[in-house]
Amino acid sequence: MDFEPIPFSVLSGIVDQILEDCDEDVVCTRMRLAGLEPRFRDAILTSDLLNAWQVFFYFFQEYPNDEAREILAFTPASSLAEGVSIGEYRDCLLTFVMDNARPTIIISDDLQEMRRFSGAQAYRQAINFIDSE
Repeated sequence: MDFEPIPFSVLSGIVDQILEDCDEDVVCTRMRLAGLEPRFRDAILTSDLLNAWQVFFYFFQEYPNDEAREILAFTPASSLAEGVSIGEYRDCLLTFVMDNARPTIIISDDLQEMRRFSGAQAYRQAINFIDSE
């Protein structure tokens, strides 16, 4: 196991090249991130070098509503460790969080967590769960 931290300058150089090549295109960004060695990719996905929208699309390959995309676009990916509220869907609050390096969507009402879904299908599962209620 290699626990040596990757220098920020290395990660920054990788991300700068990806963003220059992809110019705001989240599909291109996702493809480039997918091609990285896992240790580089994982470090980038949890850093301030990307925004939460880029990380959301990387994992879920979904386009949430405009409000959620705007919130995610203006939130650094590092905030996902604490969770980022991405707005309401049918009176339920959705929160995107990176939980032990797994993308997770938490559904809650005004008082408590109702359900949580993890993995690449988490966002779609959350929407389907709410739609079925």
